[in-house]
Amino acid sequence: MVDSPVPVKRGILLLTGATGYLGQRLLPLLIASGWQVRCLVLPSDKKDPSRHFPCEVVRGDLADPKGLGSLMDGVDTVVHSAALMPPNDAGLIRKVNVGGTAVLLEMARAEKLRRFVYLSAVSAIYPIKNAYGRSKAEAEALVAASGLDFTILRLTMLYGEGGGLHFAKLVGLMEKIPLFFPVLGPGLALLQPVYVDDAARAVEIALSSQAAVGRTLDVSGGSVVTFNELVDAVAAATGRRRIRVHAPLWLCRIAAAAAGRLTPGSFLSKDAIVGLTQDATLDHSELQREFGWQPLDLASGLALYFGEAAEDDASREAA
Repeated sequence: MVDSPVPVKRGILLLTGATGYLGQRLLPLLIASGWQVRCLVLPSDKKDPSRHFPCEVVRGDLADPKGLGSLMDGVDTVVHSAALMPPNDAGLIRKVNVGGTAVLLEMARAEKLRRFVYLSAVSAIYPIKNAYGRSKAEAEALVAASGLDFTILRLTMLYGEGGGLHFAKLVGLMEKIPLFFPVLGPGLALLQPVYVDDAARAVEIALSSQAAVGRTLDVSGGSVVTFNELVDAVAAATGRRRIRVHAPLWLCRIAAAAAGRLTPGSFLSKDAIVGLTQDATLDHSELQREFGWQPLDLASGLALYFGEAAEDDASREAA
């Protein structure tokens, strides 16, 4: 059954992470839906969303809440999309993702606002968590215990035009290295990438549906693939041929330890290896069944991302 949208007065909505990959997709959608959007943007961020969209920009840092005093003035809804990811320092990740969320929740309760939508990640439920996964799990618990009308949307890997972070790294590596593609470990961990516009639509559903209040909803793509299969699909979609070269995990861990000492902040890190060895799939059937949300399958998403090459490849596979 599809839940009927609840009539909402489109007041002021605070969007954190407004210049991030998903935030940039959400902003025009929220404005088009009638929200008055206030964007929280880091002081050091050169991007200014107000140059392109009719929105308000407040400069501030969730890791330094002293400068956020008037952030919630007049706000009745929050979409909390900001997060810090590896290879950042574990302490800073927790400070932003857990401490920053706690600050927002406290401010939200003080303003007696209505809705709080939190964007979490599949890593929050990994059996073995890295610093990022631990921070997202802890932040989820804070949101669920906040007493607010919350919705937690737990996302898998984002992909689409311009990103997301991990998918863009994969594509960039494929563009830089001819003939071969390095894979850390066996490449058998399961992934379920979700197209960025589908994720943005899930946020719209959470904001407009009373049935989403008080729930954690999984947001994942329409296809489950191994990392190896994802590499092959991207190569095919871009018209490239790549031979996968696998590095044993024990060697990856040694290299990550050395990289951590020699080049702090390297993407080859212990945390990255933990992430690569976990299945990153989620069951989006609740969102699909109750709210009519339908994610793209990987072949269709790659066709949008790269063009017709992906569709042609999918047709050949089906033949």
